[in-house]
Amino acid sequence: MDKRKPKKHKVAMEDAKEMLDKGIGMAEISNSTGLDDRNINKARRKLEDKD
Repeated sequence: MDKRKPKKHKVAMEDAKEMLDKGIGMAEISNSTGLDDRNINKARRKLEDKD
């Protein structure tokens, strides 16, 4: 199993949270991170739970 993939996903999720916090849109986040809408929404929920 490639151990880099989970780390890459975790970094992408953190990047998505930062971008969401700055008000960047879903399409741009998806293009920048490679995450799909489901994962971006998951990052959004985690960000909202943190507040």
